[in-house]
Amino acid sequence: MGAVDAFSIAGLRCYFGSNDHYPHHFHVLKRGCWVIRVYFLQSNRKRGLKWDYKSQWRGQLGAMEEQALLAQVLSHKKALLSEWNKKVCVAREKRKAYGQKRKPGGARRG
Repeated sequence: MGAVDAFSIAGLRCYFGSNDHYPHHFHVLKRGCWVIRVYFLQSNRKRGLKWDYKSQWRGQLGAMEEQALLAQVLSHKKALLSEWNKKVCVAREKRKAYGQKRKPGGARRG
């Protein structure tokens, strides 16, 4: 895991997963309460912050936290993309049986 260097918000831990998946996102932990994924390329002024819960134990993302995250995402979108490209190794999709395709009827290629 790599911490988000572009910004920080008191009481929240923002980080990238080192072996993660698309779409581009970072995680935000509020200790003892929840972890959310923030999709920074999909977030904008018109539609607001694009996010979802990864885990939730207690409480919800508050309006002030959401506004603070949106302001930081909008101000640092290029830096976040640069960090994603440096810190995240995108997990590859699992391939079927050694990457071989099947012929019609289910027989394997030789």
